[in-house]
Amino acid sequence: MPRAELVASLAVGFITKERAEEIAAEYPEVISSIAGWIREAAAREDWRMVERFANLAAPLAPPGVGEVLRELLDADIDQLNNEDVVDILGELRAVEAASSLFRAVERSLESDAPAYWLCQKAIGSLRDLETDEANDYLRTLTAATWPGPIRWYAAEALQIEDELGFAEDQMLG
Repeated sequence: MPRAELVASLAVGFITKERAEEIAAEYPEVISSIAGWIREAAAREDWRMVERFANLAAPLAPPGVGEVLRELLDADIDQLNNEDVVDILGELRAVEAASSLFRAVERSLESDAPAYWLCQKAIGSLRDLETDEANDYLRTLTAATWPGPIRWYAAEALQIEDELGFAEDQMLG
């Protein structure tokens, strides 16, 4: 069995930081190879493998993974769990993904309504990036042109909901 597939077979279900570190200790090449493994799995359209590697990479934050996941998010692949990708980009603090996270909100507004699960996760990931660029996108999402729930989640992420006079019941109801 090739090394990537062997590692993937160990990355099943929810991967804790401890479990990811155990796998990386047993197979040290994980850190330097996993971004390439994700890219190769995506080229084969093996979305299950992409998701396994991405979930393993999240607590390890290996180099290159944020960029690969950003590219996949921008590709808007229906078969890929984009909610997980958005979460992982935030967990990785992948600052290069700020514009991609914003575009994910833009393109999923209609399909994500009324609960806006993907949008909520993208807003949370923008908050986690803690950059001026990400905060600018969050401020944009508080504008009156966006649906109430999006405005609320963005204002809450910036901790300015009171300053803007947003009432949770009105914004989410």
